[in-house]
Amino acid sequence: MSQIIARCCRTVCLALVGSLVLPACHSSLPDVAEPVSPLPVRFLITFDDGPSGAAHHNSSALILDTLARNRWQNGIKAIFFVQTRHRNGGGTEIGQQLMQRMQREGHLLALHTASARGHINHTQMPLAELDRSLVTGIEDIRQISGVPPRFIRPPFWHHNPATLDRYAAHGLSMLLDDISIGDGKVWGITINPNARKRIRADLQKVAHRIRNDEIPAVSGYIPLVMTMHDTNSTTARNLENYLGMLVEEARHVGFTVDSQPFITPGEELAQVAAVRANRPVLAHTGDTSVPGYR
Repeated sequence: MSQIIARCCRTVCLALVGSLVLPACHSSLPDVAEPVSPLPVRFLITFDDGPSGAAHHNSSALILDTLARNRWQNGIKAIFFVQTRHRNGGGTEIGQQLMQRMQREGHLLALHTASARGHINHTQMPLAELDRSLVTGIEDIRQISGVPPRFIRPPFWHHNPATLDRYAAHGLSMLLDDISIGDGKVWGITINPNARKRIRADLQKVAHRIRNDEIPAVSGYIPLVMTMHDTNSTTARNLENYLGMLVEEARHVGFTVDSQPFITPGEELAQVAAVRANRPVLAHTGDTSVPGYR
């Protein structure tokens, strides 16, 4: 019986993966909406929870390969919110090598966690422990990049005035996002067959915010922040498709997408992140008191 159930589960998972990699069915997409803004949009891609410490089929390494070469835009640069001391990631030799590669290839390292206890909610940590972990993480990243990190994204995105105060005291600005495929919560299933629908819904919310002048422009374009998780093996395998979904759905929602849809110069990542950082309203939950595993 257990073998039958296992075969069924594999069949379902393969079917779901197939739904991700098949070409987009444009006939199912909505009609193109009215233009949202005269300015084009560009996307700042971010990843949480990495790097992966896997010795084989490493998801973080595959993501770096895809960012460097894909059919949408080669040389995409991203912000990686890393866990510098995670026992299965940044705390391993492989994880350390991957963070060095991220830095070497022009990506921006930012802080997610540096606690030996792992992916811990900052609002549930004593402030003294939080301070120690921030100091540790800043130094870990400085050792790799030569400069301290400027940005942080708290685990579960859960924060409060006290944690924001500690971030600021250590020179860190909090950066959240506008768009997510919802690949952060993994309980044995890493596939999100509704990724396109999720992207479209988030972009529709973004369009409303832009019409209300809630998202600032930078250098003649509107920067939108997208979050994924580089420890998710399905995300790694399907990253090129997700990038395409983002561009296609943005156009159908009514955005003009820049001819270079994704931000590439590493220094521009920091400039855009600085403009978008420390905005206290979560794009998806709308409530900073409720943890949302992104």
